[in-house]
Amino acid sequence: MRFAIFNRQKRCPPSFQSLKIALRSICLFCLLLAAPVLSAHPISIITGEALVHRDRMEMALAVMPEDFLMVYGLFANADSRIATNDIAQSAEKHKKFLLDGLIVRDADGNRLIGSVVKIEMPALPADGLPVTDLMATTIVYHLEFPLAKPPTHLTFQQHFGGDSVMIPAIVNLVVTRESLPPEPSINIPGDENVETIAFDWSETARQTAGDYAETQAREAARRKQDMGIASYSATYTFVYIQNEEIRVEILMPLLTLETWQPVARTNKDFIDVSEQLAARGTLEKFFTEQNELKLDGVAVKPKLERLDFYGVDFKDFAMRTEARRLSAWTARVGAILTYSTKGTPSHVELKWTLFNNDMLAARAVIFAYDQGSRFTFYPRNPVFKWDNPGAPPLPAVTTVSTGEKSRETVAESLLRNVYRAFDYHSESDIYDALARSVHGDLLADLYLKIKQGLIMQEQGGAIARVREVKVVRTEPAEGKSKNGFAERVTWQVEGTIEHWGHIHTRVNEYCADLEIEPVDGSWKITAMNVSRQSQVKSAVSLRKL
Repeated sequence: MRFAIFNRQKRCPPSFQSLKIALRSICLFCLLLAAPVLSAHPISIITGEALVHRDRMEMALAVMPEDFLMVYGLFANADSRIATNDIAQSAEKHKKFLLDGLIVRDADGNRLIGSVVKIEMPALPADGLPVTDLMATTIVYHLEFPLAKPPTHLTFQQHFGGDSVMIPAIVNLVVTRESLPPEPSINIPGDENVETIAFDWSETARQTAGDYAETQAREAARRKQDMGIASYSATYTFVYIQNEEIRVEILMPLLTLETWQPVARTNKDFIDVSEQLAARGTLEKFFTEQNELKLDGVAVKPKLERLDFYGVDFKDFAMRTEARRLSAWTARVGAILTYSTKGTPSHVELKWTLFNNDMLAARAVIFAYDQGSRFTFYPRNPVFKWDNPGAPPLPAVTTVSTGEKSRETVAESLLRNVYRAFDYHSESDIYDALARSVHGDLLADLYLKIKQGLIMQEQGGAIARVREVKVVRTEPAEGKSKNGFAERVTWQVEGTIEHWGHIHTRVNEYCADLEIEPVDGSWKITAMNVSRQSQVKSAVSLRKL
């Protein structure tokens, strides 16, 4: 299991035990002063345990009868005692209070419907419970929540304070998956905050939770499963600096985004597909007006290349997600902004503007060409600056002289040139580079075929960056051009797409007959007949710093 908090306030809480002791002391003092008419202390403390099975979740919540004073308006008598009958009746009423105030949602955002199956009442004195014992006495409620299937995620929230800030509640819960040892306790937030827990049902039973090697292996498996995006509450920012563009990718919870830009929806708990589509215009305006980027001293306007809504169970954020209704409490929004460089950048300045009480700092991962680093934006230091250390511009695609007589070398060199042309960004630059290796009517046709072959449909039609062209074998083809030769070539092309630190790699293999002829002193491909193509590899990995 894994814990992650959708908590906008990133404060470090005091230890729960010390807080509980302090609250008891303060509240007991207040109670004694207030007798015989009592008003409860301003914080309700509830502790509990939850055991998650494949078909149900069992939960035990320990409640102090001191909570009944504020909720039900109980009175103490002249001897500073609460009538036992009043406590018993309040305990019965409190079942509904707990079921209404505790909110548990599945991965789709649907609220689980629970029931109280048992109440464990302590033995109470016949003449009433002394106010001094209100916080030393606990009533245990046993709840059960049916599950339609083994949960991948459960999201917890509590509204025990209602709409009033007079009784904010502290709920401390230990959540355990069946067959596993208990995890550390968590505090379930109130108000508009939630906490989400992920469950891996392939994880087998463990004898001990303290074995170092086992813990390390389990954490490594989780990191792989999470694909580097481990926290549901964090905002992730990736900045890519390349020759043809600078790309800023922002992944943040919908709840965080709405602290700046509300997203209209009819149901506060969900965001429908139609509402996601309707929000695009507003969010495009919002994102493109934030985080000014200056390229060599000139402010550059970004283009919103992608905007996606992700559910809590989505792992690989470089992929395009299937549109579906999402829980507003755990949905995340991914925005990809591109800034055209129109040449190799020399100096870059990116100013982060998304700060408020919920985001006091913004952490980013910077990938400048092949160099990775981390940077944190603060209100007092909101600008990331980068100077090109000397990364060269894209080398020109050179012609293959007819002085080269080796058929294999000519064919391989021309093929590499064809794919290198797609290192350029604009269509005109690609055409110019292709023209150095391709001639005649084939030029336009080959441009379209190669571009189509580099498209990764699962990436929403993004064009892969060619990392390697490997010629597997060459042999003379049956046909023969007038002044040149025909060669049958089998080659592999490795292309990658990268978003949010995820690298998607695909290797395609092709077999084609090439007709190669001399044109103005250089070899050029004049015809290409592809007889076979197949995908030989597809993988995803994480970019390392």
